[in-house]
Amino acid sequence: YLVVTILGRCREGAVRLFLPPEQFSTDTALITDTDHLHLVRVLRARVGEDLTLLDNSGNAYHATITQIEKHTTTAHIHHAVTLNSEPQLSLVVAQALGKGDKFEQAVQHGTEAGGTLFIPLTTERCVVEVPHAKREARLLRWQAIAKGAAEQSGRLRIPRILPVMSFSQFLEWSARETAATSLLDVAPSTQSLHTYLSRFPTPPDSLAMAIGPEGGWSNTEVSRAKEANIERVNLGGRILRTETAALVALSQVLYHFEAYRPEQRA
Repeated sequence: YLVVTILGRCREGAVRLFLPPEQFSTDTALITDTDHLHLVRVLRARVGEDLTLLDNSGNAYHATITQIEKHTTTAHIHHAVTLNSEPQLSLVVAQALGKGDKFEQAVQHGTEAGGTLFIPLTTERCVVEVPHAKREARLLRWQAIAKGAAEQSGRLRIPRILPVMSFSQFLEWSARETAATSLLDVAPSTQSLHTYLSRFPTPPDSLAMAIGPEGGWSNTEVSRAKEANIERVNLGGRILRTETAALVALSQVLYHFEAYRPEQRA
């Protein structure tokens, strides 16, 4: 699989780029590997061009390219900058695997919308399954897509992608790791996401949403979710594609909790 890195440009024209901590020093950053190649060959960056460098720990820095060599680019770090782009709550998307690049689309657009963590799910009605021999390569590709989307959209942190889980494994994981979990379901008897969110007096620390495959959830999966006290919610009267649901759900959650409280954003 080809690992694709997309570097985003912020409104000021500076390239935004996440680097591993070990590539930062006191006032210098070293850009290597695919980041260097994309910066130089695709974006045609030149000495003197401004960069916004991020360490994936919530810190951002204004820097300028000082040297471009065959395998590395060096940048001088001027000062830290303040960016307000991360949601207050941790937003988890457990997305059932679908045909083609559906999960990749969910990761890309979900990252832009504010997702914090993505979990690829295998469910009873999934029409595709990632062979165990290919899962590591797929995970690396999904992580690269999340990185590129985070750079493009001005995120301070790259969302994490967990290894492929079965629905049963996800139920166990969510019971340990999240404050609240919901199951997105198009059944007309389910409550709206807005009604569900309105019951929280304050935003939970974390919120997970499980999104089914093209064929929907099986009766067994719905029953198991109910046994785990996971509530079913819908996103309105329209039936969305599985790869679109994450973007819509994340947008609704963030609007509900943040639209009138921008001063609370980290």
